[in-house]
Amino acid sequence: MSRKRRISGAPVAMHVRGELTDSIVLEEIMKKPGLTVSEIADRLGWTNGKVDGSVNRLVLRGKASVKHCLRRGMLVKMVFPLEYLVKSPEIVEIPKEMVDYEVWQDSAIVYALSRSTIGISYKEIAEWDKKAFFKECVSIEISDENIVLKLPEKFARFYQLDNSDISLSTIGNCVLVSVESILPVKLPPIYPEETKHEVTYYRMKLEIEGVSSYNPLFDYLGKAKEIRSSSQTLYAALRKKLEDKILTATSSEPCRERLKIPVEVR
Repeated sequence: MSRKRRISGAPVAMHVRGELTDSIVLEEIMKKPGLTVSEIADRLGWTNGKVDGSVNRLVLRGKASVKHCLRRGMLVKMVFPLEYLVKSPEIVEIPKEMVDYEVWQDSAIVYALSRSTIGISYKEIAEWDKKAFFKECVSIEISDENIVLKLPEKFARFYQLDNSDISLSTIGNCVLVSVESILPVKLPPIYPEETKHEVTYYRMKLEIEGVSSYNPLFDYLGKAKEIRSSSQTLYAALRKKLEDKILTATSSEPCRERLKIPVEVR
């Protein structure tokens, strides 16, 4: 009888663990909407498979939604709370803890520093003035948690913010916005993300094939020790091949067959 209780109780225990896992994942999604499955896994110290399974359950229960995108050639699965309203791509929210928000007043200066970087400062910076393609002054709002500003439309067009993802970093009290292009992909919600490239490694070797000649040994790749016979010095012609050793050929008499001996290359 006790054995039957343990067997029948196993699915219940798994269900409880699943509920706990889902609540933890949902909490991470609520903290920062738009995290990918791998980013959530890194934050929690879990495997991608465990997080992906939890996300799929949350989607089926109507508590989360997902968006598949291509980022840096990899398929990622971004997760949002179901009721989450996607903010305008021009809106930038700078958490107060990232900077000394007290020096930020009513406006900020936005710099187009490169094709992938936007600089935001509470004051003019001479170095950025010289480097920037263009700049504009924008108004800011300070909420309980963030410094909020809207990037000008010129920036939105230049950086194609509609199909981009941004991340923030700081230099002192200035903010750098890194812009990364993403390409939305229409896939079923439960389709997993693929964040690894298949890599094939090749080991390249070189072969030096020698032919009969009265010219000195010549190594077009670098300096090689000259090889002399008692009667003549032979010329070595080079050709690349996938082999294990660097070889050359020599002979005391002219010959039609190619002989191979080791050569030290320095």
